Amino acid sequence: VPGCPPTAEALLYGVLQLQKKIRRTETIAR
Repeated sequence: VPGCPPTAEALLYGVLQLQKKIRRTETIAR
């Protein structure tokens, strides 16, 4: 994440992207 410390918006965006990636991985695993 560029910029330190990262802003709340950037942090929230990162978390959402991570959740999407995890969800996609779970779907492929099944």
